[in-house]
Amino acid sequence: MGAQGKGVYQVKVTLSGIRPPIWRRLLISPQATFQDLHRIIQIAMGWRASHLHLFQAADGRLIGDPAEDEDDMMAFLDETRMQVSSVLRREGQAIKYEYDFGDSWEHQVKLEKILPAGDEGHLPRCIKAARQCPPEDVGGVHGYYEFVDAMHDPAHPEHEGVKEWWGGEFDPEFVNLEEINQLLPERDALFAESDVDALPPADFCGLSPSQMHELLQSPLHCPSVFKPLINAIAVDQELNTAPILQMAKVLVNELGEKGIRLTGKGNLPLKQVMAMIEAAGAEVVVPFLGYGSVRSEEQILGVQLTRVLLELAGYTRKEKGRLLLKKAAAKRLQSKGWPVFYQALLTTVFKDLNWAWMDGYDGVEDAQTVGPFFLWLLAEKGGDWLPVEGYLDDMLSAFPMLPLSAHPKSYASEEQQARWVLDSRVVRLFRLLGLLELNPEQTRMRYEEPQQLRRTALFERLFARA
Repeated sequence: MGAQGKGVYQVKVTLSGIRPPIWRRLLISPQATFQDLHRIIQIAMGWRASHLHLFQAADGRLIGDPAEDEDDMMAFLDETRMQVSSVLRREGQAIKYEYDFGDSWEHQVKLEKILPAGDEGHLPRCIKAARQCPPEDVGGVHGYYEFVDAMHDPAHPEHEGVKEWWGGEFDPEFVNLEEINQLLPERDALFAESDVDALPPADFCGLSPSQMHELLQSPLHCPSVFKPLINAIAVDQELNTAPILQMAKVLVNELGEKGIRLTGKGNLPLKQVMAMIEAAGAEVVVPFLGYGSVRSEEQILGVQLTRVLLELAGYTRKEKGRLLLKKAAAKRLQSKGWPVFYQALLTTVFKDLNWAWMDGYDGVEDAQTVGPFFLWLLAEKGGDWLPVEGYLDDMLSAFPMLPLSAHPKSYASEEQQARWVLDSRVVRLFRLLGLLELNPEQTRMRYEEPQQLRRTALFERLFARA
């Protein structure tokens, strides 16, 4: 019922991805701006307005703060000038509200009812609420579940650590409806007095917040950051410099039509492992080979990663103890060539691979979320040999909350853990993909000089700055 802009809007704000659900039912004026709706949601949900946000309409239009899109690359519609009723016109319509592009808290904002004006009382008002909002910077949905598990299990190894981080007990079922309604009328004053705007802007090394959001959401299709088109011939000329492709070629060639018989543990035979190491170079794939002999595929991350990516990308399958190349994949490879194959591996890396698998380290899962920023750092300053530590400094400067996703350890600070993980996942992964090179390769065993890195010619062919 109701025409656009008339009556009272009853909207339900639900945090996506959490079960049991966390939601708020609100009464608001249809004439409220999207800036005001942002503030209402922040207070009603229990967020602290310390991160970026945006609204997305069903037709794809983005609505947000123009200050967060200074170069107009995201084409934000100005949230201060748009009324909620200009987008939500009929009962049942919904929009998306995203808060904190790192943790990526997505909310559905659904117009449930258009009520007749008259007895609504003060607006806005929260009339019903379910469950407490997650803590800020907890690491998104996955981090929230881990936080709750540790908080409520005294035997959990991180129990005391998360209690100390949170500052006491956390009750997921708790919500104070009275307090929400006391704060809502004060929202303009609360936001005016907030020191969020007084904080120094995050150092994104030349990227605007909107560009950063686009890069983290879709690193292989972010036209405001990198040119979307590549020269396949130029890429093909540099592909053999990528260790993972060198290993993939050896493996695919050996698979042929009959496949490879796997070991009793399901691993590649040692002969195949050694052939892949030789193709990519032992100094890259097994930098510490001189300290022990190779006995199994399980010892060699580069070989394992190559095999895992081939499977995730849909090129191989296992059947009756053999690893086989899929017929459709073989035809695709024959007709499209290795550049398309490599693009498929890159897509799989950013879409399907769990980067934490590479080191098995517990904590700092957010490194994968922010990892694509390393691509921009390589484009920005990777033309010269520069210390690896400087790149890690840039990552932590752009994402100062990253160490908070580390689990408390007696032997290392949260920041040191974040550095370890960025090095063991991001730097090592991009090295195996052929996007960066290290100098010297084995400096971890020679402490007299810091390890340095620079981008490769393959990177320059793939990631040309927009």
